[in-house]
Amino acid sequence: MLYHTFHDNHKSITKHLFVDIQDTFTIEFWAKPVPEAKEERYAVIPVSGVHGEDGGPFLAGVGISLGVKGIKVYEHEAVLTETLAFTFPSPLYDWTHVALVYHDKIPSLYINGQFVKKGNVSSFKTVVPSGVFKGSGSRDFIGKLEEIRIWSKAKTQSEILEHMNRKPAENESGLFGCWKLSEAGETTIHDADGTIEEPALKILFTFFVPSGGVETLNRQRFYALKQYGVNCDFLYLQEGTGLQNTVNTSIFITNYVDEIQELISKGNYDAIVVGSDLLLLKTIREFGYQGLLIYEVQGLGNSKEYVDEFLEIHAYSIVNECSDAILYPQTPHLQQAFEKYFPDKVKFCFNNCFNTNEFHYQALPKKNGPIIGWVGRLEENKNWKDFLSIGAKLVQENPSIQLWMFEDSTLAEEEERSAFEERINELNLKEHLTVYANQPHQKMAEYFSIIGDSGGFLCSTSKVEGFGYAVLEAMVCRCPVLTTDSDGVRSFITHNVTGKFFELGDINQAVQEGKELISIAALREEIRQNALKHIEDHFAPEKYAEHFLNMIHQLKHD
Repeated sequence: MLYHTFHDNHKSITKHLFVDIQDTFTIEFWAKPVPEAKEERYAVIPVSGVHGEDGGPFLAGVGISLGVKGIKVYEHEAVLTETLAFTFPSPLYDWTHVALVYHDKIPSLYINGQFVKKGNVSSFKTVVPSGVFKGSGSRDFIGKLEEIRIWSKAKTQSEILEHMNRKPAENESGLFGCWKLSEAGETTIHDADGTIEEPALKILFTFFVPSGGVETLNRQRFYALKQYGVNCDFLYLQEGTGLQNTVNTSIFITNYVDEIQELISKGNYDAIVVGSDLLLLKTIREFGYQGLLIYEVQGLGNSKEYVDEFLEIHAYSIVNECSDAILYPQTPHLQQAFEKYFPDKVKFCFNNCFNTNEFHYQALPKKNGPIIGWVGRLEENKNWKDFLSIGAKLVQENPSIQLWMFEDSTLAEEEERSAFEERINELNLKEHLTVYANQPHQKMAEYFSIIGDSGGFLCSTSKVEGFGYAVLEAMVCRCPVLTTDSDGVRSFITHNVTGKFFELGDINQAVQEGKELISIAALREEIRQNALKHIEDHFAPEKYAEHFLNMIHQLKHD
């Protein structure tokens, strides 16, 4: 879609509605519908009044739809009930000049400079022009648009005739903005000052809870896509500890279907990326949402066998029927499974991203003994039991070792926590173990840096990972990593080059590899340097944004 963009102190600010022009204004443009455009579709999209700075149920955005059979004018107020101002049934087969003039909330329509119809005074307290032109949804104009102009005055017929076939002069009285579209009518707009802006995309990302790797991913891609003018909002079905990590955008928390439907309707999203939730994917499509709907998977269950079962039994029909595409990281078991069960579905597979400018190594006071860290939830897949067993054996050989565990305490089952406490007592680890609950994301950079400088390492014991952000974050902070081959971490770890692997469940092997990381200084330092460079080279935010925008472009034009 095309948005007008203001410039304020060299920053671009998207305006969905021009709320400074109220009740009296003119919207005009040239249009040529394609012959197939039998139904009227939006050339100027009637944006909900909720997007106005004042908002409220009395503010309405004005839009215009047209096709070869005629023109309709809409007023769209905040609770999303569109009021049809009037319809003008007139065949439009060639280039046609359209001018909609509002004077004290009364609309009048001019076609090729000739007055054709006058509507009734608006029932809303305030009407304003919409700032969203054209688009790619099922209700958006099919054809060519040129010379969109908005005036902060009610133009007379003589003024319309005078201006319609010439460019407005500089500082033309009452001219609020002028946009000359590209030949395709889809890619760029020109402000009145001659600057060029790319169209602003608006994306909604959804997930069950703001915690763990997906919450980290959402913050990282928010940063990556924002640099390219993409607006990202987030929807979670319940609250979570990740909400303490600030992101300067809209974050919605609700699992009520009517509230979700309302926010999607108001959001005017070009695409919605649904994380793992099949029910929500189906529900959004059943709302009648016409934008791009992408099903994303970052990880599924605690075994590779579960992924196959989930996709074959639960996901197959819903994903095929309701989504436009599937998105997943370059994780081997996910790649294989989606190729197997969705051979004909459009699929996108590319690395996630990480902003090393904001989250990075920090030089802090060094601890006396090695620290071995672990990050995860107290549940089967993260495999905390093996970590305690590995830690206990290393402590027996070197009593100066300390164990630091970082967990989300809100997600642990009571039974699991009881088993955790019992195991700590059995292994006599109380004096050597510190548990850090619900730490802010930025604080983790300090912890990883301290662990790395202590001579210790991060130990990941997961059974299966879709991506593994904790491993990546440790590497960025020069903290060596010892990990199971949980599949997702293959994007980061090459054994004895960027980290170390051990066989899942082989405690003795893990202890041996861990001792090497602690005792062989040259190997340890080489791994630290290689790991940081690998992440910087392969997971840059710019690369993610390029892949993501290419995905959206391809889906829009297929």
